[in-house]
Amino acid sequence: MSNPSSPSSAEVENLVVLFVGFAFATFLYGLTFFQAYLYFSRYSNDNAWTKVLVGAIFVLDTASTGLVSDLIYHYLITMFEVNMDVLYATQTFCIQDLLSVILTLIAQLFFAGRLYTVCGGPTSIISRSVSMVVLFCAFIAVVFGLTSVGQIFQQRQLTAFALPSMAVIGGISQGFAAVANIIIFIAMCWSLRPARYPDMILPDGVFEKITVLFVGRGLGLTVIQLAYLGIFVASPGKPYWIAVQMVTPRVYANVVLGLLNTREVKRGVGLNEEETLSDQHESQNNGLPSALRFRMPLSTKATQQSLSFSHQGENSGGSEIEEGSKSFIDDQNLRSIHSHSHGSEHAYDKGSLS
Repeated sequence: MSNPSSPSSAEVENLVVLFVGFAFATFLYGLTFFQAYLYFSRYSNDNAWTKVLVGAIFVLDTASTGLVSDLIYHYLITMFEVNMDVLYATQTFCIQDLLSVILTLIAQLFFAGRLYTVCGGPTSIISRSVSMVVLFCAFIAVVFGLTSVGQIFQQRQLTAFALPSMAVIGGISQGFAAVANIIIFIAMCWSLRPARYPDMILPDGVFEKITVLFVGRGLGLTVIQLAYLGIFVASPGKPYWIAVQMVTPRVYANVVLGLLNTREVKRGVGLNEEETLSDQHESQNNGLPSALRFRMPLSTKATQQSLSFSHQGENSGGSEIEEGSKSFIDDQNLRSIHSHSHGSEHAYDKGSLS
């Protein structure tokens, strides 16, 4: 046993990495919990499969975060007086790593489905090709990820990733996952551009644009996966990648939930970006109330205002003409009555004189 009052630099490095990864993972799980509550409270009539997806992500992320907490308790409390110069993977760590692989796969499958829709649907060759490439990369990443989990369970010593065989397997898994995320980001930006959907609502402000890029286009998945790949390839024998591995699945979960929660709501059903225009026409044609907010070009507003002013002018002018004609007719009637009365008076006078 080492003296707790004077830990070595390697032990301090290991404990700091574990604590930092745990802190960020716990914070992101708080966002997952909030977003899951927000989804079920707003989108009560959403598709059943989407509800199952959100429920599965929440359960898996909850289980993964609980395992991370148990892992930290084991390293920082149970093994407090034991030398921590070398980290050994427990069964908790292996199961947590397995859940991370599953969460990564679920998020990539979700975005593959989105690409299948926004790139043209089932009749588009581009849509099918892009979706198949993403699914292929995700499948390779899962296969090598499961192999890596099996090697961790056998070796138990996390510094064994410095060995070429384990480093190559882990690098291939993270590399294919990064390629899938890059394809997702590029294809989402290409598909949901204003040239293809000219009437799509565009974000206002820097914060909304960043949110659309990180959540709606999948940039957050690409950034965290590239960071994971870079840190792991640079130093597989160091514990730095362990902290990123704790954070990565929670980023995947929050990106998917964020994309679902940023949709417009109509009668408890979520509408994607490309669906808002058709929904607007449907609500206008059928006279249905809609909770969506649509932007109107300035020229259209000016045209409507000018038309309304012209209608008001025509109505006011017509009312003035009608009032004038009515007053003219009344004057004519009064004059005819007066003339008729005067004529009768003169006739009466002449009769009396005669």
